[in-house]
Amino acid sequence: MPTIPFFKHATLREIIITRLCCGADIVVILCCVGYLVGRYPAVELRWPWLIGALLAGYFLADLFSGLVHWVVDTWLDEGMLGRGIAITREHHTHPGHVLLYGFLDQASLGAAPSAAVVGVAATLTALFPVSALTYALMIVWFVIATCMLFGMSFHNLAHRPVRPLLLRMAQRLHLVCSPEHHWCHHRDHTIRYCVINGWANYPCDRLRLWTRLELLVTATTGRAPRADDAEWQRKLNDTGIFVGSPRPIG
Repeated sequence: MPTIPFFKHATLREIIITRLCCGADIVVILCCVGYLVGRYPAVELRWPWLIGALLAGYFLADLFSGLVHWVVDTWLDEGMLGRGIAITREHHTHPGHVLLYGFLDQASLGAAPSAAVVGVAATLTALFPVSALTYALMIVWFVIATCMLFGMSFHNLAHRPVRPLLLRMAQRLHLVCSPEHHWCHHRDHTIRYCVINGWANYPCDRLRLWTRLELLVTATTGRAPRADDAEWQRKLNDTGIFVGSPRPIG
């Protein structure tokens, strides 16, 4: 087993894109914070609203992480998004390598869609008159944007070989995704896509949401899910070299 991940090397262009994606999500987070701090004196938000907004944001962040994870795993390849997709595909064959990448390398995959979707949602919310509802919604957007920036960090906690007592307690309480919960995805790549706390996996898997969405996409576009997974895994050997490639990847 190699001691370094296969795609550790990044070009200058990839580094710039990675930082721009993370930076965009950080801007969204800061704008949400600015709204919440600036509008706080004008809003009387009761505790049930606050707790409800935080829980809703944490659940929706988990659901959003599952949607992004499903799209990346099922429909994208490195020809579309390059190194970021290669890192996620490597994770399926060499799960432990995910702990060897830098924070920004992994955060960008969740930060980019978060900046786009949550950024638009937060902007629209800010355009409405200030009320308890708009304030609670902004809390939801803040939680989602923050969790998506750290989405892979949440995921990586389920892969850590040594876990402190506090982390083990949080995982047993289902506050963050546990190894037992997440490893079901490694055994079956059609379930358990949500990786922040796993809450959304229960309704999604019970409803077979991802499988149904795949059938819908296939019926609409004719594309097959995970069409080249087997070929990709055959090409990648344990030295991190693609068969037929003139140079090592990473």
